[in-house]
Amino acid sequence: MIGHSRRTVRPAVSAQCKRPAWRWRARGRPARQGRAGRQRGSFAAVAALGLVLAVAALGVLDVANLYLSKRALQNVADLAALAAAQQMDDQCVQPLATARANAASNGFSLTGTTNTLAVQCGRWDSSSSGAMNFVTTSATPPLNGVLVTVTKVVPYFFVGPKRTLTATATAKATVIGSFQVGTSLAQVNLLNGLLSSLLGGTAVNLDAVSWQGIANANIKVADLAAVATTAGTYDGLLAAQTSVTGLANILLSAVTRDSALTANVSAAQNALSAIATLVPQGSLNSIQLASISGSQALLQLGVANAQYAADATVNVLQMLIVGAEIAAAGKSPVALNVSLGGLSGVLPLSADLTLQVISPPTIAVGEPGYIAGTTTWRTQAQTAQILLGVNAALSTGQGTVSSLLTSWLLDVYLQLPVYVVVAQGHAWLQSAQCAATKAASTQTIGVQTGLANICLGTPLATGVTSSGVSGFTCPTSRWTVASVKLLGVPIAAVTAPTIQIPAIPAGDITSPATLSFDGNGNPLAGNSVNSNQIGSVLDNSLQSILTQISQLAGSNGLQFQLFGSTDLVIGPILSLVGGLISGIVMPIVNQLLGQSISAILNGLDTVLLGPLLQLLGVQLGVATVTDYPLACGVATLVK
Repeated sequence: MIGHSRRTVRPAVSAQCKRPAWRWRARGRPARQGRAGRQRGSFAAVAALGLVLAVAALGVLDVANLYLSKRALQNVADLAALAAAQQMDDQCVQPLATARANAASNGFSLTGTTNTLAVQCGRWDSSSSGAMNFVTTSATPPLNGVLVTVTKVVPYFFVGPKRTLTATATAKATVIGSFQVGTSLAQVNLLNGLLSSLLGGTAVNLDAVSWQGIANANIKVADLAAVATTAGTYDGLLAAQTSVTGLANILLSAVTRDSALTANVSAAQNALSAIATLVPQGSLNSIQLASISGSQALLQLGVANAQYAADATVNVLQMLIVGAEIAAAGKSPVALNVSLGGLSGVLPLSADLTLQVISPPTIAVGEPGYIAGTTTWRTQAQTAQILLGVNAALSTGQGTVSSLLTSWLLDVYLQLPVYVVVAQGHAWLQSAQCAATKAASTQTIGVQTGLANICLGTPLATGVTSSGVSGFTCPTSRWTVASVKLLGVPIAAVTAPTIQIPAIPAGDITSPATLSFDGNGNPLAGNSVNSNQIGSVLDNSLQSILTQISQLAGSNGLQFQLFGSTDLVIGPILSLVGGLISGIVMPIVNQLLGQSISAILNGLDTVLLGPLLQLLGVQLGVATVTDYPLACGVATLVK
């Protein structure tokens, strides 16, 4: 109907059909209870997962703590090993004390804790297979490395029992010594003449400032390696070969690269530049710069790895002279042009010098002690084997001796061929100990001198070899000590047997000498390492020669021989006064041998033989050892 709303009329429900309210509630309860159970199960799983994550997180904290503790312990071992290696001694006393003190300074206490620290001393060296390893038992002194082992108990805070951590570190500190036997700075004319001879006769004219500049120049092996080849490596240094002029260029580059070790850099550079431009005469040997295998080389490196010798110092002059001797070794004797004016105050003197280098000297750089398992020294140097001849001559025709007759009629020409033949001597680095300062550091060098003979008489044959020097004896033939001229024509000669004097008797070299130096290369008190034994030995030998000469004169060992002459003037004179010539000449010869020759031979010793032999790396008697500052290597971790 219009005006009335429409509504739906539901049928009435009988009382029987109505359901109680509790039944309706009963029907809804099981569903709600199932949902609640499911909710409680999900929470338990989440809680279990959370617990696992919490335990894992705590475990991570424990592992992190363990890792950090391990790193800290390794740092303690590393630092203790480095410190101990720098205080190495063969008794392993200082390394242990140093390692303990270093560990304590880094918070690793050994007092009242379960912490431990152990030190084993040994050698880090190459094995028979060539590989590097560390030997603690039966290691051959001197020891150069330490193995430090530290332990610490670290607790787990959340999981598991305590755990013992162990860290080890091996460090080495190589002590390098360098030295040469029997060299010194000689007079300028000797240096120029010597280098000229070693170059086959090429003229060398350096002044005193130039030679002094080279003599006061020093370089490190590291600088030599850097400039020796394009690659600038130590392997390149060992493989490099060069000439004398090429060596001068290399030394010039090394001096320029590090000028801190050179007193007068510009003088050294100018001198080396001048030598580098010289052109040697004839064919010379190549110069191998360095060797660790024992082959002939300028530097004998007594180390397992050439890099260990990086900080060792060597002298430029000695390297230059030794290099030139290597180049000239085994070549024919060459004349030395040197000035000998003023040796004799009685008569004008001239002298011809010849030099043959049979075997060159070496410069040694390396570690002390024996090679493991042998009786061979790691670092050895040797003196040169040389044949040095001096033919000194006097003439009465240029001076007044005893009478007017000999000043214008007779000319007595006296010659004294003196030959020094020297076998090799050896020196080795016996021990070295680094301390807190160079002055407190020490090094000991053993020396064994070589045999030497001095001959006065018949000139030696060329081609003397190294094997022939050790057993060398002077020729036995007679030689002409004086030639006599009458009005410029040879008329007579005086001969004598060859005289041999052993400069170093075999019985005098049975016991090697031991020389001690500080870390700066200065000889310690009590050493006579620079006593110029050449002078005293040669002086004694030459005096013995003079004694034998005087005995020859008294026993008619000197023989006068009169020549025949077809000269129209001299022939008749000899036939008339030939018998008188002997009575005139022999007193003159005896006078020269008895008076003038003594001064001349002593002068040859002082001015020529002694300085020249030292410059060549030859020493008689007790060897003069030129030592360089000890290179105490910075400790490095090797394992």
